[in-house]
Amino acid sequence: MTSDSEALPDYDDPALAKRVEALSSEAVDRLPFGAIRLDDEGIVQYYSAAERRLSGSGELERLGGKFFTEIAPCMDNDAYRGRIEAARKSGKLNLEFTHIGDFEDRDRELTVRVQSAASGGVWIFMRRER
Repeated sequence: MTSDSEALPDYDDPALAKRVEALSSEAVDRLPFGAIRLDDEGIVQYYSAAERRLSGSGELERLGGKFFTEIAPCMDNDAYRGRIEAARKSGKLNLEFTHIGDFEDRDRELTVRVQSAASGGVWIFMRRER
C-alpha cells in the first residue's frame, strides 16, 4: 500500500487496476469514480465508499455478496455481465463501455471500465457522466 498523499490515478490510465491495487483503501475511497473488485465467482471483495456515494446505493453490506444477482441484478445481462464474461474467456480483460442506469438515477449514463485484478477476478470502475 502506498501513502495517501500520492496522486490518485486518472480513470483513463491504461493500467488503472494496477495503480488502484497499489493504493490504500482510504485512497481508493477518495477516487472521483467508483471501484468494485469481484473474485472469480462474482463475489464482492471490495466496494469503494466512492461507489456507494456516487451511485446512491446506500450503506447496505456489499462485501461477500454476489454482485450480479444480489447487489446489481440490473447488470446481470448480456450487455454488462455478458461482455465481461466474454472478455474473460478470450483472455483480454480490458473493457470500456457505457451503461444506462444507476441506483440513484436509472437514466444516468455510466462509463464502465473492467480490468483483471492481480489476485484473480476483476476490477469494475464506474464513472458517472452527470
